[in-house]
Amino acid sequence: MASRRPPNRKAMIRDTAAELFLEHGYHNVSVTDVAGALDITASALYHHYRNKQDLLLHAVLAGLDTVAARIRAADNLDEALRGLAALVTGPRSVLAVWEREARNLDGTQRDAIREREAVVVSSFVPLLRAERPELGEPDAAFVARAVLGALGSRSRHRITLPRRRHEELLVRVGASVALCPVPQNDGAPANHHAPALGTGAVLRIPRREQLLTEAIRLFDERGYQSVTMADIGEAAGIVASGVYRHFPSKTDLLIAAVNRGGERVRAAAETALAQASDTREALELLLRAHVTVCMEQVHLIGILANERDQLPEKERTALRRVQADYLDVWVQALRAVLPGRDTPELKIMIHAVHGMIYFVVRSEGARHRTDLPERLTSLGLAVLLGDGVPHG
Repeated sequence: MASRRPPNRKAMIRDTAAELFLEHGYHNVSVTDVAGALDITASALYHHYRNKQDLLLHAVLAGLDTVAARIRAADNLDEALRGLAALVTGPRSVLAVWEREARNLDGTQRDAIREREAVVVSSFVPLLRAERPELGEPDAAFVARAVLGALGSRSRHRITLPRRRHEELLVRVGASVALCPVPQNDGAPANHHAPALGTGAVLRIPRREQLLTEAIRLFDERGYQSVTMADIGEAAGIVASGVYRHFPSKTDLLIAAVNRGGERVRAAAETALAQASDTREALELLLRAHVTVCMEQVHLIGILANERDQLPEKERTALRRVQADYLDVWVQALRAVLPGRDTPELKIMIHAVHGMIYFVVRSEGARHRTDLPERLTSLGLAVLLGDGVPHG
């Protein structure tokens, strides 16, 4: 007797694909791999999805819909934070596929993702404004993105606590972001981004530097495996053979980019700590330096976050060490201010701040705000020092 098709097969295919995309990377997974993991034929899979990109699109949309559903089910901000904290401490795929793999979609599909992201943010705004009526719509949307970025950081690390304790910590993190007062902008510079060197620049950028800059941008926007040496050459205005005169391979470009990223964050941290006069100032300067690097080097930070698995083993191990050392600097700085906290809790809080900054800086709606550096610094300090805001 033939076995009956499960009524939820389409969702099973989508969820299995999401797990495989996260484990191996989108480009390293085939439709046959997804079908094999479910013990079905590829033709059975094509009955539900047109191709691998269609699978990815629906995996991302499903994750966003799950987040929106948790928010809509809440009657107030506290319930929403608790629902999201419970969600992100569960299966890692809910938000990670959205953050890591959505760039592999085409233009029309990306538009669909942006529309669904807007739905998630807009569903959170009324709960925020009910708690904080002084916030206008743009500010409430900004804070909503910051909350989602802080809680979504869970998808980027493997640090765990007992489930209930972990959820409570994330609720406090989310509350700290959601209820952080808006800082006053006392004549701060309108834009902290580094000036771009392009048409009309006084100095001509060396060809090697130009190639590396374009490679960093393309690797971040499209994903390393989707970019060719010809793409990089075209972006820099030369033929592919010209790229090889400066970099023997695409891997060498990625290694150079990753090394540069590690140098930038390390140098920023060292400079910040050298300028501090006490432990509280050291933490704030470290946070400000991180915000500045993320704003000025948005593509470089994206590569550090998403392309580690594309490196050869030696360079991958070295990058892990750099990132672990950077996290340890933050742990020491935070422990100096909060001496009684466990290391796993400190790391989760730090990851939440980094995730929030990364997510907000990379969102088009927020990156052009003139008060962005001050807002992100205030939100980060609220998470690190406020330990959440009591919720009744």
